[in-house]
Amino acid sequence: MFVNKYYKSDIKYTFEINRFFFRLLGVWPFARTNSFLPEIVETISLIIGCFALLFSELMSTLLYMFVIIKDIHLRLKFLGAVLFTTLSTIKYGYVLLYKNQVRNCLKIVDEDWRNVISSSDRLLMIDRVKVGRRLIIMCAVFVYLNGVGIRIIMPLTSGKIVTSQNITIRPLPSVAHFVFFDVQRSPAYEIVFFLQSFTGVVRYTVTVATFGFITLCVMHFCAQLDILETLINNFVNERQEEHLSKRLVIIVEHQIKTRNFLRLVQNVTQYPSLLEVIGSSILICFAGYYLLMEWENHNAVRVCSYTIGLLMLLFNIFIYCYLGEQVVEQEKKVALLVCTLEWYRLPVKKAKALILIMAISNTSLELKAGKFISLSLRTFGNVVKMAVTFLNLLRSFE
Repeated sequence: MFVNKYYKSDIKYTFEINRFFFRLLGVWPFARTNSFLPEIVETISLIIGCFALLFSELMSTLLYMFVIIKDIHLRLKFLGAVLFTTLSTIKYGYVLLYKNQVRNCLKIVDEDWRNVISSSDRLLMIDRVKVGRRLIIMCAVFVYLNGVGIRIIMPLTSGKIVTSQNITIRPLPSVAHFVFFDVQRSPAYEIVFFLQSFTGVVRYTVTVATFGFITLCVMHFCAQLDILETLINNFVNERQEEHLSKRLVIIVEHQIKTRNFLRLVQNVTQYPSLLEVIGSSILICFAGYYLLMEWENHNAVRVCSYTIGLLMLLFNIFIYCYLGEQVVEQEKKVALLVCTLEWYRLPVKKAKALILIMAISNTSLELKAGKFISLSLRTFGNVVKMAVTFLNLLRSFE
């Protein structure tokens, strides 16, 4: 039997990027060291710090919108940022709430790497991991580029604003109103600027972390279906009848385990996916609205920043839908393979055993957002159409 002597390096390569982003948020479900106390202190500190930053920005922005600003059109200008912060806070809380389920998913991935049965299966899994890593890196690049553009470049290039009352206002990464002190005075302005920039890092890290987890699990599921195809082909091509029963048992166990894994992933990711689909539909609308406003004002820096933001949102929702499409296509591929096997080459009893495998393969599973929105390329098209509809509605209020 094949023993994966590269298990440690393989699992490190698989979890590396996800572990990095999860640890930034203090939600990595596995202990890093044998010392319990430092680990728990670090985790609690990160969680409290992240929530404090997210809630402080959310509250200060809402106060600014409803206390300082009276014009409804100006409020729309900041509504997108409020929505994005709210979604990030909810997703972060959800990851904490479902931390044990996340751990269970990652444990199954770990076990599959530990128990891989052949070098060819290991290569199939590595190929899927490489695809997943590229997708996560692309997502991180888009997200953090958008953060640098909107959180740092835009406020720094805007310059100071002098109001009609001869009051100088220095722009912040996010508008804010604090009841107990004037944010425009030094060093309060510098401190708030730094904290808001760091809050942006937290928001974008939550986005990348949740996206990375879904990507890792879906790519692993697809790899297991690739292995299932290999097992089925080897079963039909087996010449020694005494080995057929053993191969059949391996196929059934592998198929059931793989489908149970996808159900577990579906239970863990259904609500983050729902937030991503609905939130991205609305945020794409706002990003397009802000882009058109700045285009009319001939502000090149803001146009570039909002363009990157729009591309980020489109890319993220597209990859979510692409991952769902991959699940469906991979299952169809297995179902087609089972139905077109040269079953007549098998003994009658073993050929009959394929009926159950065919029935299970034809019962397709799919990733859904909130149990009612199928993640597919068709859904992506519907999201874009919905966003354009909302954008036209916003434009009609001008």
